[in-house]
Amino acid sequence: MKLDKFIELVTVKVREIAGKDTSVQIQEVRKNNNVLLHGMTILRKGQNVSPTIYLDSFFEMLEDGTELEYIVRKILEVYVRGLPRGNVDMEFFKDFEKVRERIVYRLVNRDKNKALLEDIPHVDFLDLAICFYYSYEHPELGQGMIQIHNTHMEMWGTCHRELMQLAERNTPGLFPAQLCGMDSALKGILDEEALGDLRLLQRETGKYMYVLSNERHCHGAAAVLYPGILAEAAQRLGGSFYILPSSIHEVILLQDGGKENGESLHEMIADINRNQLQEEEVLSDYPYRYEAVTGKVMEVL
Repeated sequence: MKLDKFIELVTVKVREIAGKDTSVQIQEVRKNNNVLLHGMTILRKGQNVSPTIYLDSFFEMLEDGTELEYIVRKILEVYVRGLPRGNVDMEFFKDFEKVRERIVYRLVNRDKNKALLEDIPHVDFLDLAICFYYSYEHPELGQGMIQIHNTHMEMWGTCHRELMQLAERNTPGLFPAQLCGMDSALKGILDEEALGDLRLLQRETGKYMYVLSNERHCHGAAAVLYPGILAEAAQRLGGSFYILPSSIHEVILLQDGGKENGESLHEMIADINRNQLQEEEVLSDYPYRYEAVTGKVMEVL
């Protein structure tokens, strides 16, 4: 069965169960790195907020042999679990003074997100882009992020520069940096083969590695932007170091011992990206270098 047929059948069955007072809509949603997902929104009469249920993973269940009826039940379970207890007043989001203290940033690959970047405020950083979000903690909705689009920026009467200033101040406080040893940080994220490659690199160079992320280990690669964090890492590593973008969630810091080869680092990162990560999680195939004397980050060509 093709994906479009699966979505059609699931939509019909959910509508039958949900009843005539419920709207069931399908939207194509472009996620990080231009990954296209298919979201289902189930909205009962009188509701103004409902979770988006992505059907692509359920289609994989079907391909693995799971019965369609079971998948439909699971979709409805996800819907019920994600429902707020009542309507959610989103009027506050129109008031910049009520959101400015929770404006944060994330890092994405600039080339892989060209279409998205046309619609959102962003700041270029190396071959990456700094994007802005509103980080919420709501009694009904829980924790989450709302991506800030150009339309939001215009509605608030703000600009890229102010968003960047706010995000620089807010993100380290809301998502504190975490700098720790490689094995403890990456065990369970990368498989043993990929970890083995990194351990081999560590042995061959005779240099130590740290992993930089945030305490939630979610979009933690943006911690490289935190004021003072790379200078602190340079003190721990004894000088300049390479930054290996292992995913959008973390980066690996490798002490520069003079034995590293930019091309071999690039090949290792690209291999991890191809074989260990979902496409949405890829940050970049290329290493960077932090120069301790100047405090600058440069691309390793």
